[in-house]
Amino acid sequence: MDILNNETNKRENSTSHVQLSAIRVIGISLLLFISLVGILANGVIFHKLLSRNNLRVCEYLILNLAITDMATCAVSIPFDLAERFVGGFPFGEILCFLVYPLQTVLMAVSVITLLSMSLERRRIVMKTMRPRILPRTIKIAICVSWIAPTVITIPYAFVLKLDGAQCMEKWSEKWHVKVFTLTNFTIFFVIPITVIATSYFLAERKLQMELQKLDDMMEGNERSRSNYIKKRTIQKLQVTKIFITAVVAFFICMLPTHLVWIWHDFAQGKNYKYFTDILIFANILMYSNSALNPFIFKSVRGRLITRWVACCCKAVSENGSSTWLSRLCVDLPQETNLDMEREGAIRTRQSYVTDSQAVYSCDVGNLLYETNV
Repeated sequence: MDILNNETNKRENSTSHVQLSAIRVIGISLLLFISLVGILANGVIFHKLLSRNNLRVCEYLILNLAITDMATCAVSIPFDLAERFVGGFPFGEILCFLVYPLQTVLMAVSVITLLSMSLERRRIVMKTMRPRILPRTIKIAICVSWIAPTVITIPYAFVLKLDGAQCMEKWSEKWHVKVFTLTNFTIFFVIPITVIATSYFLAERKLQMELQKLDDMMEGNERSRSNYIKKRTIQKLQVTKIFITAVVAFFICMLPTHLVWIWHDFAQGKNYKYFTDILIFANILMYSNSALNPFIFKSVRGRLITRWVACCCKAVSENGSSTWLSRLCVDLPQETNLDMEREGAIRTRQSYVTDSQAVYSCDVGNLLYETNV
């Protein structure tokens, strides 16, 4: 009986090991996919926005978010993948001080950028008569969004030590790590999400109220003017909903990672048998946000990412035959087309009474040509 029981236990352990290995293979595959998609999609946004002149405030913020997401996919994920493959931290003592703090900084910059977007959208909707924010001001704000998390994260770097093949946190007191985890969760998640939700709630409520009032102004001599104002209000509402979608995606993707670390530090989650596997998939969800953002904002022109990929597929095809991919492959928008759209937006603003037929798409890039959208 003992021999039979031992054999049964061996088989169960072997089956469990195979299942865990399969889970890790799936995790690594997903991380590779997210990294490639994130680098490609954010790279398209980065290239297109950087090639423009006179970026608007929201475009600067989208550019900063694209840089952050691209760095996450190009730096954070590959380091995590290397650790999964090797089973330790193979990069040496210096990088032990740098890698984990850098990952924390990138996450914090994403939060601050989304917070800035919400405050800017609230300013546009709630206080339309205020002067526009100058490019110099937004550039300074973006620099601060990188400097502040870096300074806050410096103490964390000093507790990281290379212990054998692992980069470990060596806190002088056990309660220090709890304070750090709660502080990180509060400053870089709870407070920003609360402010962001409040800003978008107030902005959307005001836009909905404006639409209701405009429905009562659709008669008489003011009809053309009311039509234009209604279209502009709908455009603002559409852009606001796009930004809200980005925040909801951030909330869903980031919350599990924070909860897992709170569980680790406050409820002895690290002693749970499958904690490492839970953490892997929480990180996958966190990293997926960096690949989702470009598709939420749709780059700067509707299907730009889809068309760019289609062009790549057509370029590497052997015969270049006409397929559904090649039909998507159109020349990337030129600056002349962008200038024409901007001029059209300006002409519409100046002649809204006589030209009530001008309607613009709800794509972020097109809607943000006017600073007060």
